[in-house]
Amino acid sequence: MGELSNNLLKKSELTACRCAPGVVAEALELLMRGEAAQAEFAACVRCDPVLALRLRLLPADFNAQPELLRALLLAAPIAAGATQATYISRWRQSIAVAHLAHALGVRSGAVDAEAAWTAGLAHNLADYLDIDLLAPAHAADWLSMLDTDGWLADAVRYHAEPLARGRAAHPLVRIVQLAYQLVTRADAVDSVDVRAALAALQMGAGEAAQLLAESQGQARQLAQRFGLLDPVAQSTGAGFDRLARLYAVEAAQSALHGHFRHADGSSSHAFELLQDSLRALFGIEHACLFAPAVDGALRLTALIPADAGLRALAIPPDDGHSALPRALARNAPQQFERGEADAALVDEQIARLLGVSRFLCQPLALRDGQLGVLVVGDAVSDLAVSPLWRFALAECSEALHPGPAVVSASVQAAPAAPLQAAVVAQGDDIPRDRVRRAVHEVANPLTIMRNYVNLLSDKLGADSAVQRDLGIIGDEIERVARIVRGITLAEEAAVPAASLELVSVNSVVSELVRMALGTLFTPNKVNVQIDLNPDVPPMPLQKDLLKQVLFNLAKNAVEAMHAGGHLKFITRLVTADGQRQVEIEVSDTGPGLPAAVASHLFEPVISEKGGDHAGLGLTISRSLVERLNGQLSCTSTPQGTRFLIRLPTVQNGQAPLTTTRYGSM
Repeated sequence: MGELSNNLLKKSELTACRCAPGVVAEALELLMRGEAAQAEFAACVRCDPVLALRLRLLPADFNAQPELLRALLLAAPIAAGATQATYISRWRQSIAVAHLAHALGVRSGAVDAEAAWTAGLAHNLADYLDIDLLAPAHAADWLSMLDTDGWLADAVRYHAEPLARGRAAHPLVRIVQLAYQLVTRADAVDSVDVRAALAALQMGAGEAAQLLAESQGQARQLAQRFGLLDPVAQSTGAGFDRLARLYAVEAAQSALHGHFRHADGSSSHAFELLQDSLRALFGIEHACLFAPAVDGALRLTALIPADAGLRALAIPPDDGHSALPRALARNAPQQFERGEADAALVDEQIARLLGVSRFLCQPLALRDGQLGVLVVGDAVSDLAVSPLWRFALAECSEALHPGPAVVSASVQAAPAAPLQAAVVAQGDDIPRDRVRRAVHEVANPLTIMRNYVNLLSDKLGADSAVQRDLGIIGDEIERVARIVRGITLAEEAAVPAASLELVSVNSVVSELVRMALGTLFTPNKVNVQIDLNPDVPPMPLQKDLLKQVLFNLAKNAVEAMHAGGHLKFITRLVTADGQRQVEIEVSDTGPGLPAAVASHLFEPVISEKGGDHAGLGLTISRSLVERLNGQLSCTSTPQGTRFLIRLPTVQNGQAPLTTTRYGSM
């Protein structure tokens, strides 16, 4: 491969390199702790060759954008499955060379020690790219932007060259060469070329052996910390499991966010939701809330029901013995345990009336601008540092201080489809800022789901059936993401013409049935039959649109057959109006449509189904079929309903393609 001249290309290739799951997990945890953990975060990512370089290549103000930083970490490819054993060996070599290069830099005083660490860490950077895309010399180009003279890149480019060849090279090059030789060659410290290189740095073999042992010891400690200790470990390693748990926390946070979205704007309701969260997530049954009263003393509030005896207590704000005023004064959680020798008696009384042996005092911003103290009893000792705990408090605070963009619980979610035409038809019932907020909030759980599917895919190995199903789930997540992006795009500008791809209609039908079998058809006692004409050719289509139409029709059919029934999908080749067309039939054995409904079937109306049905499904389905240059029709009798989709085998007289893909089968 020729020299890489485009720095953006280099950065994009770097994003495909694998990272250590344990480092990613710890970095995410530290990021959740905010500014207080910035130094620890930097020290953590410094131990991953790929992350360390990716962050150094970003603009200096990127650390001030924690959401983007979190997205970078969540989306980072990680070593798992069959690749992990090889990865561990490479990572431990990176760390050992980095430690030794740093130590040699400090000892010699000839170079900047941090530059020596970076060059040593990145010496085998090309090994972290799974595909054979870059030679090691080209990987060095990634470092070319980090120093004006290019010594870092040279140190990586020439790290494996014979020591004699680098005898007069820049000291950074010589130090990384020496560190590499000492780490990778058995008994290197006794060889003539290594001793000569050490002498040039005014060092002896004994001192070098000691530095090497210390570096190898540091590498072992870090390997244990990040779950990379066993070089033959598979995907069940501690780092992978830790990252999987962290993704589970991310998913729980998204669910918790949805829980607090039901807040009606009142303080009492926000605290009801908080109490539910305390019980469900943290096992906390006993809690109360104190807040400054008119006289300045901390008194019980009525926002969380508690023992009436607590109302008699008035705690001075300057009482340094009580955990409650200390929490306010320090704006930090404070712990109390009964029986402590110097504890304030009022805290003993609060614990007795709550019926707990210990409690945590958590400062919490209230609606009137004051800080209150949330007192929770018998919580686990490390609750205050739990990311989910902090997230729950943040959600409660947001529910207490709703901004203009908070979506009311009374606003129903729009159907999951490209709604451009339907939204226009229905008017601006939902304010645009709410739509933007909803779209933004949907993006986070989609990212979490996509990453979790990738983790499962790596962990479950090469089982073809499992990987196929995970592939379908991943495709559906990406399809939802495209739908959501389309909503905002429709608000800001005209939607550009979508590119077509060559799609097997039969594959789309089969994929839909397989995807919905366990979640839609079987639970509702619906038997499914597919009769697919093998002569139906691949067609230039927007696959997402066809899949959405078929899912809408299938879902409507299942809902029509209340106690189960039979659903059939049929594909045919037909000729209509002198044009060759593909016909897709979706028929059910339901009771049929009432005449009043059938006469207005494709008009946007208020659904009589209740729940989350907005009455737009068939309107949207027809508009999507028309965007595919097709037709959607319906016939209904008391014995069942039959929808018929007809699509031309070519679009606008031609088949413009951007990809060649025949479905997902």
